[in-house]
Amino acid sequence: MRLSLVGFFLLQAIAWFLACLFVWYQIGSAAALPANLVAKAAVGMFFPSWAEGVEQAGATLVLLTTLEVSGMAGVPEGMVAVFSPEVGFMKYGYGLPLLMALLFASRARRMFAKIAIGAVALLPFQVWGVCFDWLKQVAIDTGAAPFSPMARELIAFGYQFGYLVLPTLVPVMLWMAMDKRFLATFMMEATMDGALKAEAGKDAASGK
Repeated sequence: MRLSLVGFFLLQAIAWFLACLFVWYQIGSAAALPANLVAKAAVGMFFPSWAEGVEQAGATLVLLTTLEVSGMAGVPEGMVAVFSPEVGFMKYGYGLPLLMALLFASRARRMFAKIAIGAVALLPFQVWGVCFDWLKQVAIDTGAAPFSPMARELIAFGYQFGYLVLPTLVPVMLWMAMDKRFLATFMMEATMDGALKAEAGKDAASGK
């Protein structure tokens, strides 16, 4: 049975994504560096009263704060510790390997220029995920930072949006914008396949 353009593309995209993801994890420390720098500037701008900076350990980004907490695991009873939430960058940064896989699978023109543009375009969304993960930890998990109930609701929404939606939605939207030529062909063949299957179903139902 002939494999359709849609099926062939999906198989290629999955294979490329696994390959790109493998390489991505090998260079995790370097891949996290741009997000580290942007996140450091963001938290310093919006929360200067308690955010002191960001440190990077491999692909883990650590927010340095002046917030004191007690009763946490690893903190002796009666003792107070300074809270430094950690976030693994990789769970927010896999959008770039996904975008690369889609571009490779569709054999996009000017592919490497588009990958470079995509890397820059994805950075704010990666930082969104990292920063809202930190905020969830300081505002909801520990209550170490003084946020209002409404602010905590917004932080919870921002965290869920940054974790569940942005890492996959934004790369796909960027690919659709960057490779409209292939997308048009892709959609045309998908429509034709659907029409042929519907016609075959009608013929089978009518006994032809």
